[in-house]
Amino acid sequence: MLHTPSGWAPLQAILHDILLNHNHGLSEFELFNLLKSPPYELFPSDALRDPLSLFQSHFIVFNALYQLRDTWLGNKTALMQIHCSCIRRDPWEVGHKGVIKQDKLREYYLDWTNLSDTDQSQVETLLDNFWSAFSGMPSQVQVNNMPLQQALELLNLSSPYSPQQLKQQYRKMLHKHHPDKGGNNGQTVQLHNAYERLKTNISR
Repeated sequence: MLHTPSGWAPLQAILHDILLNHNHGLSEFELFNLLKSPPYELFPSDALRDPLSLFQSHFIVFNALYQLRDTWLGNKTALMQIHCSCIRRDPWEVGHKGVIKQDKLREYYLDWTNLSDTDQSQVETLLDNFWSAFSGMPSQVQVNNMPLQQALELLNLSSPYSPQQLKQQYRKMLHKHHPDKGGNNGQTVQLHNAYERLKTNISR
């Protein structure tokens, strides 16, 4: 397991302050928006558009979150919920032993080799899983009967399109219409159905 690169060490202090000021927690998307904006500006404005840079940014933030949670546990000052939909600082519970339990996600994000050794194809697989979770839809669903033209219009695509173009546009539209940005679950379901319909069309 590699230690945190020195350039990212201050991120824990920044996350500490942000979580103290957001008692009800915030989503990963909201947290990234804060970290991209003044006074922090830790990530470029397009950090979430490219698959590889999205994964790298996500990994760096979650590494710092798990380290900060460990610090709070060790000091018995606070607890932390870590999930892409809600990252929140919780008050310390009297009687909590402050023991760091075995956690596979924690082990993954605290090992920097998982960042350096992950190539583009692996990132694509990870992102497929990420966007499936982001949409709230299972990764495997039954083929739907949505008309092809309706699916194209929902994702703002035109034929012909490549698998990569479909993925990029699906992620872009999910990002645009996610509930965190004022969208709703109904739109998310429609986008996911359109994506599955257009994937089926490519394979024919």
